[in-house]
Amino acid sequence: MRSIAKILLMLHIMIFATEKGSSFTFCEESAIKIRVVSKCPTDIKSWKIAAKNMSCDSIKQNCSSTANHQFQYHCVINELRNALLEVCALNRTIFGYCSEYNTMGKVIQEHYGAQCTTHELPCPVLYNSAESYKYQTCYHLAKGTDRNTEIKLSSKQQSLQSSSNRWFGLLAAIVYLYSLP
Repeated sequence: MRSIAKILLMLHIMIFATEKGSSFTFCEESAIKIRVVSKCPTDIKSWKIAAKNMSCDSIKQNCSSTANHQFQYHCVINELRNALLEVCALNRTIFGYCSEYNTMGKVIQEHYGAQCTTHELPCPVLYNSAESYKYQTCYHLAKGTDRNTEIKLSSKQQSLQSSSNRWFGLLAAIVYLYSLP
């Protein structure tokens, strides 16, 4: 009986992850305005102020084709863990790792070198990438975050994001489910 419940839960997570909770496609418009910052918001109030200052809703984009993916403000580490970035990008479900913005792939994704479920103040197994401010320990991983600048990426940069990242996140969720008693 317990294994049937695990299988049903696993199927539910897979459907949620592929249909409603994640975005694995790049968004060229997310590279329009990226700010390297020295700190990210620490609560919902400061997040709303930062989001208003970035004005993501003023950026014309065709990336968000469903109500499940919102083109919105994020403050996350970069893929090299050497900067904190403010960026407008599609939100997605993150599977137990710190959120990152991959500047080459132009996508919010898991930083697989930074599992946050084991931090002193852990992140949940699944969370919305736009709510990364709730998991401050992820920001401490970024080194060299002592400047506030705005950068623009070349539109010729190509996505290095592979579909294997999507399945790695699903596999991590499945492994977690099977480890439950």
